[in-house]
Amino acid sequence: MEAVDTYLKQEFGREAAVRVVMPNNWLDIFPLVVIRKSSGTARNSNHLDSGVFTVHTFASTRRDASLLARQVRAALASACRDRFRSELEPGNPGLSYFKEVTGPLYSSGDTQLNHPDVHRFVASYIVYSHR
Repeated sequence: MEAVDTYLKQEFGREAAVRVVMPNNWLDIFPLVVIRKSSGTARNSNHLDSGVFTVHTFASTRRDASLLARQVRAALASACRDRFRSELEPGNPGLSYFKEVTGPLYSSGDTQLNHPDVHRFVASYIVYSHR
């Protein structure tokens, strides 16, 4: 989350709410990025973790949700290329590898049924952390 937030600001001058779970006030904090680890394993002693992360981007227009999804993808890829390490939690491992699994794809889901002015894109990425 910290890497995406940092690189969105640094590379695109973009502010977005970046969360790990959908907040109760989600309609009030657009644009919104929700990132969760959906699977993964420890690869070897050099890579502490290989995680598959699902990313949801929400915005009030389809165009803005799509743009945000593509910017999040680029931000996460850059963070891995630069071997980003957390400044908030310096003991955490850094990022070292990025691979797109799916997306970004438009996903109306049940959100669109209840909120026709909400647009969501979903993508999945593999990210390695390193020592």
